[in-house]
Amino acid sequence: MWDWIVQNTSWMYWTLPSVLAIGGLLAAIALMAVWDMIAPTTIRKGFFPIQTTRGDRFFIGIISMIAIFLIYIAFLGQTSLWIPLAISMAWFVIEGVWG
Repeated sequence: MWDWIVQNTSWMYWTLPSVLAIGGLLAAIALMAVWDMIAPTTIRKGFFPIQTTRGDRFFIGIISMIAIFLIYIAFLGQTSLWIPLAISMAWFVIEGVWG
């Protein structure tokens, strides 16, 4: 199994941050699935103009975080990525709780 993974991912330049990001995303999706089995989600309307579920808000939060990083890098370059991380994490929490 490990040989198959190495052969089929050798084209990608794996770094510790990329492995941690992908691993964290997969772990978050797994935890969301377990959470949904324990406490099924309900549809609600927050400050978004649509009704959303927990999974919808999670997806919107991930896409928003990517957009925040790309906009920051486009305008300011890779000066310090701690700033967009703090902004995107704060937005993710706000969007997840009240979105």
